[in-house]
Amino acid sequence: MPILGVLVAAIVGAAVWYWRLKMVREAGSEIIDSVERMRGAFKRRQFRKRAETAPLASIRDPAIAAVAFFSCLANEKPMFVEAARNVIRSRMSGIIAAKDMDEVIIFGDWAAKGVINIEDPIRRFRDLWFNALTTDERSELIGIAEQVSAVGGEPTAEQSKTLQTLRRSLLN
Repeated sequence: MPILGVLVAAIVGAAVWYWRLKMVREAGSEIIDSVERMRGAFKRRQFRKRAETAPLASIRDPAIAAVAFFSCLANEKPMFVEAARNVIRSRMSGIIAAKDMDEVIIFGDWAAKGVINIEDPIRRFRDLWFNALTTDERSELIGIAEQVSAVGGEPTAEQSKTLQTLRRSLLN
């Protein structure tokens, strides 16, 4: 009988330890799963940020960059976007070929939709404009930006701040 008691105690002890080890393994799996979920969320957020800036990152032509920037300025006054588009179209007509104008305007509007901070295009295109444009062309770019901001009345506070940043970036 004592041998039977020792045998039952050993089986019960093995079962308890098996259960404890199983619980530790499950807890470890849950920790690993939550870490993997956090890692996946981090990677998705990074990808989303890259995807949002991708349209601006693909622009290599200073004229297209200017149209995208002007579209960002125009989006600050949603009621006057169409009038601002007409200003952009008329002022850029000598710079962009007439057959490409509609496509460039549409691309600029699409690229501007993903911009959260209106000063992002300035930071992104500053070197492109500074290296590709003469001083007179940079002044003309600032003039067009001022005209786009003036559509529908005085520029908003955000537009004024952006124009000041643009002047500081291109003329200094």
